[in-house]
Amino acid sequence: MKEKLVAVTGASSGIGRAVAKAFAREGNPLLLIARHMPSIPDLAGAEVTYAEADVTDYEAIEHAVRAAETRWGETECLVNSAGFADARDFHAVSHADFSREIDVDLKGVLNCTKIVIDAMSRRKSGTIINISSISDRKTAPAAVAYTASKFAVRGASESLREAEGKNNVRVINIAPGYVKTNIHASMGISFEQYCALLGNPDFMSAEMLADIVLFCWKLPQSVCIRDLVVAPTRTSF
Repeated sequence: MKEKLVAVTGASSGIGRAVAKAFAREGNPLLLIARHMPSIPDLAGAEVTYAEADVTDYEAIEHAVRAAETRWGETECLVNSAGFADARDFHAVSHADFSREIDVDLKGVLNCTKIVIDAMSRRKSGTIINISSISDRKTAPAAVAYTASKFAVRGASESLREAEGKNNVRVINIAPGYVKTNIHASMGISFEQYCALLGNPDFMSAEMLADIVLFCWKLPQSVCIRDLVVAPTRTSF
């Protein structure tokens, strides 16, 4: 049986890139989306469509999805991984900065979900996996817009799960603790400086989290892990 199309946002680096590699090992054709999306050498020979698009641009994402679906068939799984965090004190964050953060981290999830969920509901099959954050339930004195966005993503995930469960569509919220990625780069600081802002916690690898995402996907369609928190054993929260 031909494997089903999996779309991953934020696939150029970090969690999204690790998730793409994990699904490629399973033989799934992939649509990999990011603002800057180079080909991934490790996926040479895999069935991959690359698309450069911003998740805040609904029309661009829809165009990318429809083009990939023409080639591989309708999207069976969407992993919403695109996002970034600004861990500075709110006084230091400009209006433009927190507006962009909310647009990417919340509206980007809703945009991508909207594009694929109608067909999933019609087919009575499909999975949406939202990579949220432990910040979707744990407040902090910094990263205010990020925390607010992730609380909203968790709420949207649960609301959509209630709406679409009757249609055999799974909506899964995965809330990781700290994962070692290059998320600090958007803040213009080093990883070491980012760690210091957070209190020097332990970090998981993106590959560890990708294996968890794949585990949730590989369960029978009749089983939905609704909300999963995963964090390093040694952590400060």
